[in-house]
Amino acid sequence: MTKITVVSYCHEAHRPWIPFWAEQLQKQTFRDFDIVFIAHNWKVDLAQWNKDISCLDDDLWDRVSFYEFESAPVIGEVIDFAASKVETEFMAHHDLDDIIHPQRLQLQHDHLVANPDTDFLGTRMVGFYGEPKPEMLELNYVEPNEPNVDASTHEQIKHCLFDRNENCLGHTTMMYRPGVLKAIGGFSRSDVKLDGKSPDFETWKKAIMAGYKFHRLLELCALWRLDSSSIRHV
Repeated sequence: MTKITVVSYCHEAHRPWIPFWAEQLQKQTFRDFDIVFIAHNWKVDLAQWNKDISCLDDDLWDRVSFYEFESAPVIGEVIDFAASKVETEFMAHHDLDDIIHPQRLQLQHDHLVANPDTDFLGTRMVGFYGEPKPEMLELNYVEPNEPNVDASTHEQIKHCLFDRNENCLGHTTMMYRPGVLKAIGGFSRSDVKLDGKSPDFETWKKAIMAGYKFHRLLELCALWRLDSSSIRHV
């Protein structure tokens, strides 16, 4: 039985990243996942969409569902809509422009099977500009002076979030139960442009305060593209 749905979404300016996103999914060694894609405030051109995801093999192609969703530019609304379309036990974030290690879903799936009491599961993640150094594509790579590199257990994550006021959970690596998200009142409606708060940070804290269990894999499963805010550079 499929356990995971990969959830991705983008606004219109990031549409050129869709082929890259599809390539990242195609490279995953774990294959038993569904895909939910949200076009946020733009209309999908079906012919272009089919071209953009043409690298997917037939099995993955058949697992893709896309939706158009209109709302204010508040990411929590998009995530809650996406979560409402997920029918598997877990949903896995996957930002279009990030580099995802091919073993990411396999490692997380294996942990969840072995630890069914885990509600929220992330991995290590580091940022980069331009092109990543080749060694950054290895699971055991550690960035010089990387903060919270050893944080993995629930208590260590809680210490980072509440005592150090640091977010050690990279958004694109996060996997959690959509039912839990609903139970805590949905994803945070905070926005750094509106209230100066991170919606991720606020959501993780809310879930911990509600008693849900977190874990973070120490493998480096994602590289965060820090220079993609302007899509004209793609």
